[in-house]
Formats: sequence, C-alpha cells, structure tokens
Amino acid sequence: MKPVLSQHRTLQKRAWARRVLLKFGVVVVLGGGSILFALLSSRLQFTLTALSGNESIPTEEITRAVDQFLSKRVAWFFPQSSVALFRPRAFEAYLLKEFPRFSMADVSRSFSRELTLMVAERAPWGLYCKLSERDCYYIAEDGVLTAEAPQLTGNAVFRITDRRPNSAFFLLGDSVMNQEEADFLREAGNLLKDRYQVIVHEVMLGRMFEGQTELYTDEGWYVLFDNRTNKKQALENVALVLSQQITDRSSLEYIDARIEGKVFYKER
Repeated sequence: MKPVLSQHRTLQKRAWARRVLLKFGVVVVLGGGSILFALLSSRLQFTLTALSGNESIPTEEITRAVDQFLSKRVAWFFPQSSVALFRPRAFEAYLLKEFPRFSMADVSRSFSRELTLMVAERAPWGLYCKLSERDCYYIAEDGVLTAEAPQLTGNAVFRITDRRPNSAFFLLGDSVMNQEEADFLREAGNLLKDRYQVIVHEVMLGRMFEGQTELYTDEGWYVLFDNRTNKKQALENVALVLSQQITDRSSLEYIDARIEGKVFYKER
C-alpha cells in the first residue's frame, strides 16, 4: 500500500505544479498583453492639443517637429508618444535643440492624454558674422545664435563682427558670448544713444587682439575697450570725456579706453 500511496502523492504534486505554472503563464500573457496594449494602442498615445508663446516661428513648423518626436520608435517598435514611454524632459530638450530661438519649452500632460506646450522665444538683437564674413547668423540678446542669416550690407541692422580665432567653431544654437559681455554691449549702446543721441551700428570683436572690443558709431568714430579691464568703469570714463572734453564730435576719429583708469581720444 505504501508504494501506491506514494505514487498518488507524487501525481498530486505534479498536477498542482502544472496548475501553478498554467496560472503563472496566464498572468504573464495577460500582463504582457496589457503592457503591449499600453505601448501600442492609439487610445494610450499623447497628442499635442495646445501651443502658446511662439511669435516668429510658425505653429505648423513646431507641430511638425512635435509629430516627428512623438512618432519616433523605441527599440524599433514602440512609439515615444506612448503614455508609458513619453519623457517630458527629453521632449523639451529636443525642442530647444530644434529651435535655438526658444529660450524655454515647458510641456504638461493631462489624464486625457493631451499635451500642452508653452514656449518662450529669445529677444532678437541683430546680426552676427564670423571670421569669414560670409557665415552670418541672427543673434539674440543673450548671445545665442538663433538662425542663419544672409550677409547684409549697410548700417540698417545692428551687427557684431567676430574676428576672434575661436569664432570659426561657433554653430547655430551656440552662445558666442556670456551674459555679462552681452549686457555690457547693450549698456554701452544705450548710454551713447540716451545721453548723446549716438547710435552704435557695429561691434567688432578681436580685430587687433582677442580681448579687444570696438564700438562703431553712426557719426563715424569708434570706441575701444579691453576685456582685461573694468569695462563698465571704462564706459563711464568715456561718457565723462564726451561730456567734458569733446565738445565737437565731427572731427573725432576714436576714443581709446583700453588702459585702466585712462581715456585717450584722437581727432582727424
């Protein structure tokens, strides 16, 4: 009787094991099916429903870029628009790279699988041309190159001409100067305009040596600064000379503020 009883128990264990494996298999299949449904079902895909903040870039152009991102595949099969795979920070980084004019891109998601995108554009500043003079871009107020531009002649558009050796390596989306440098150039231009009704139409960087900055005015004279000195103080010194020593600017050729604490000027 013992061998028969032992054999019966063995059969029961095997049957129990088969039932467990079967249930586990059903769970795996159902779980895997649910995951595939979540990844592939069109009902569980994000779509862009609202866009705001764009001014110069057409909505259609942004929408195309968004669609390209959402339609890209993960592991050659699963769309990035899936609620399970969509990554907001990667999406925002993609847009900032695609559109250098954007200073900010912020996306929010809803439970109804809708994406709301808010962007902000950089404030335009002027034209930036590199060492070759044939390689020009539009530049924003924070020093970022936002779009390729034609080479324009004349003084109708504010222009930054960069003669520094490293300018050859700047590309669309790069920052060609830090915020402090950009702020100084705008401050200098505003000071000359507000106090003396003089317009700075061009800035030359590194013409004679890398740290030199030259501001060319619509009156035909220019101002020289050295990045190694306190340029803000140098600018105030220039303003002092213009107010107290130079009474007639018609014969002025240049003002040199490159030496710390001193200002020189030359007349034609």
